[in-house]
Amino acid sequence: MRISADLFTKEAMSRPLFEPLSGEHERPDEWSGPLGFVIGGFSRPFIQAERDGALAEQYFAAAEELIAAILEKRVADYQVANAALFLYRHSFELLLKAGLPPEVRAAKDIHDLGKLARSYAHHKQQAGKTVPPWVIKRCDELAALDRGSEAFRYGEYGTPKAKDGTPLIDEIHVDILHLKVAMAALNAALVEQNWIIRMARGETP
Repeated sequence: MRISADLFTKEAMSRPLFEPLSGEHERPDEWSGPLGFVIGGFSRPFIQAERDGALAEQYFAAAEELIAAILEKRVADYQVANAALFLYRHSFELLLKAGLPPEVRAAKDIHDLGKLARSYAHHKQQAGKTVPPWVIKRCDELAALDRGSEAFRYGEYGTPKAKDGTPLIDEIHVDILHLKVAMAALNAALVEQNWIIRMARGETP
């Protein structure tokens, strides 16, 4: 593939990516220009759980867009497989962490979705709520393939093992339509349980 010289403009090569926010960036709504990301400042949530929840929603929305691109045949499924699975998985890791007490959430090295789901369920039970067993089972299923949040990121799966240590089938298939529905159900179940995220959305739990 030949690269066009027009790609290498002075702006593309030298304009800073991260610029101070100013009045030039104001807009009447999210669909008007200039389009861009605001990082830090007033966009920063005031508490860690709310931040985790907001980030979880971003990752989930990005995963949904990739799945939509596949279904609309704008991109081939194999081209974005790991990216979509990583986005879904990371959104659930953040959602689970958002529902944990600050002292537990502070342990940054907790990435195992199965352990997170059990800790999440334990703390919800102490608050008088019950996490459906299928939620924990689904998190275990994701953890079996990507226990440390590295398999989908780097494509280094090793030999996937079940919870009891039994090796899983080396080659597996993920049905896109089933994935979309299953991930939507898991997302809805975790958001429903998390009053901080719902309050951030303006809902009343």
